[in-house]
Amino acid sequence: MSDATILIVDDESNIRLMCRTALESEGYQIAEAKNGQEALSALAGRKYDLMILDLNMPVLDGMGVLEQIKTMPPTQKPRVLVLTAYGSIPAAVRAVRMEAIDFLEKPVTPDKLRSAVARVLAEPLPEAHVDDDQLRGGYEVVLDGVRKALRMGDSKGAEELLMKASDLGNEDAAYLNLVGVFNEAKRRWKRAKKFYGLAIRTDGSYEPAQNNMRRIYELETFGKTALPISLGDETALSKLSRD
Repeated sequence: MSDATILIVDDESNIRLMCRTALESEGYQIAEAKNGQEALSALAGRKYDLMILDLNMPVLDGMGVLEQIKTMPPTQKPRVLVLTAYGSIPAAVRAVRMEAIDFLEKPVTPDKLRSAVARVLAEPLPEAHVDDDQLRGGYEVVLDGVRKALRMGDSKGAEELLMKASDLGNEDAAYLNLVGVFNEAKRRWKRAKKFYGLAIRTDGSYEPAQNNMRRIYELETFGKTALPISLGDETALSKLSRD
């Protein structure tokens, strides 16, 4: 999709310029907005294939934009790639919950941006937003439900439960590890590594995430691994169902 239309939303002019320069060289059609309100006006005027969205902006921030666009028809929504300050794990996880496809931590290099944009544009269009239900049985019960769904190859069920638990789990290594396993099941290898890394950053002693990161490394380096997939309980998976 080298001719894709991209809306860059950031209040920092130097960030917008870097993004525009990096992406126009690839043939993308670029538009800009310097705050969330301008972004919504731009989205009302035309359909964009991708929106690169900063979370921390005046007038209307990135989370506010995500909240506003979640009721748009799925075919009209842009894919969303979020830019977030280094270390802002809770904000990034909330953004993914609200249908952002991926996130990048600032500072962002042109090469990383181009790679992320190509990856996000390859994703299917966002589906309709699933409203959160009140958590029943507590947070740990929901995580157990995620593990059960992953073991059964029920990626849709796992995704719905992960969304429900995200407000409580965005700083929990167990939750972030399961998000990584879910993404690995969907063959989103780079995103799986990102969430395993976030889990390790949150809790450096959390062994399931360390194990899963080693698995990914061995698969990438040697093409095989004997390590199972760690779900963070007493069970592990030797393989994943990838539907």
